[in-house]
Amino acid sequence: MAGFNLLGRTGSLLHRALDAESLRFQVRAHNLANVNTPGYKRQDVEFETYLTAELDRRGSIGMKRTHPRHLTGQNNGAAPRIVTDNRTTMRLDGNNVDIEQEMVALTETAVRYQVLAEQLTGKLRQLRTVISERIS
Repeated sequence: MAGFNLLGRTGSLLHRALDAESLRFQVRAHNLANVNTPGYKRQDVEFETYLTAELDRRGSIGMKRTHPRHLTGQNNGAAPRIVTDNRTTMRLDGNNVDIEQEMVALTETAVRYQVLAEQLTGKLRQLRTVISERIS
C-alpha cells in the first residue's frame, strides 16, 4: 500500500535522517574532490533546522488527513537541502574548501549514519518480533 508506514513516526524520522546523512556524505566527498578547483565554493546539507521547524509547526511530520479512511502519508517539507557557502574564501583563487575541516566533517557524517542505521535496524527488529509473536 502506498503511503503505509509500518515503522511509524520514529521509523520515518530515522529513514529521513539516513537520507539526509547519505546526501551530506556525497556533498562532503564532492567538496574534497574539488579542493583544488579555482573558484569552487564548498557546499553543505541543511536538514535538522528544517526538520525542527516542520515538527514545531505541525507537531508531527504526517500529512493532514481529510478523511478517516485516508492513509497517513509523509510530508516532504523537511527534505534535506544543499546550500553553498559563498561567504568565505580560503585562498586567492576563490576556493573555500578546508581539507582538514572536510575530513573531520566526513568522519562525523559516517559515524552519524552508522548510529542512525543501527537505530533503524533496532526498530525493524522490534517489528519483526511483534510480527513473529502475532503469527505464533
